[in-house]
Amino acid sequence: MKKKYIVRLTEEERASCEAPVKKEKGKSEKLRRATILLKADADGPAWDDAKISEAVGCRTRTVENVRQAFVCEGFEAALVRKKRTMSPMAPAKRS
Repeated sequence: MKKKYIVRLTEEERASCEAPVKKEKGKSEKLRRATILLKADADGPAWDDAKISEAVGCRTRTVENVRQAFVCEGFEAALVRKKRTMSPMAPAKRS
């Protein structure tokens, strides 16, 4: 199946992904997403989603979501996890 969201990193984007991954500095979620982008880069290794998810230790859907965020929303949106718009629980009522 042909990929709908193809990742092509610029030199600056690739450098900003490689720096924290090599130093292993930063939040683990950001490091995971940077690694996913580096492995998914069409001009780089261009791994498939199953191979990336196995190497990084996440679900295939996570890899697909990072690809989609990169193509639709941009580089920064792909690296940073979205904030929730609503709380998962309703606020407690006071009596």
